[in-house]
Amino acid sequence: MAHLRAALILMLWGALLLLGTPGLDFLDASSLRSSAEKAEFRAHYPSPWAGLGIAVAEANREWRLPVVAAITPLQRPFRVSQEWFLYRDGPAKVRRLEVRVDGELLHRSADPAYPWLADVLRNRRIRPVVESTCGAEEGPNWRGLVRLVVARARLERPDARAVELRCTVAPFPGTDVTVHRRYVAEAPEWQAAPR
Repeated sequence: MAHLRAALILMLWGALLLLGTPGLDFLDASSLRSSAEKAEFRAHYPSPWAGLGIAVAEANREWRLPVVAAITPLQRPFRVSQEWFLYRDGPAKVRRLEVRVDGELLHRSADPAYPWLADVLRNRRIRPVVESTCGAEEGPNWRGLVRLVVARARLERPDARAVELRCTVAPFPGTDVTVHRRYVAEAPEWQAAPR
């Protein structure tokens, strides 16, 4: 019985190693298959280790992926998914918050050229409110965020007539920006409204 238990444990660890091998999760069955792709890979990595990379891709395609395909359905009932997708490619879209007071740009997220109120808006307790306001779906906290920004703008610029928050979106790295959502508060009521 001890031998059977040891064999089962060894098979389980082997299956987990095959399912969750960091780095190999990104290789699919078409990786480095053609001669042109192999030549391009060797040209990009001109070292003796390039052949090892090609051999790993072929071994992954020939024996690891079929075993993974057979074992993957067992992960769900046991809740042991072993996929590594941490920090793979970065964001596909860049979302930013811009604050304009009387048409003048004072703040843009992650832009040192426009740092007004950055210490508040990058605070770990406020940042989720900013992210939910400018996210793909409109979050419920935009009114509070607009009230906060308007209060600070009126405190620093008592003669201000309008405060506008713009949520922009752009493909990475952040060029070709489009306005995704706008919130405007104007004097004298200072009631925010999405536009």
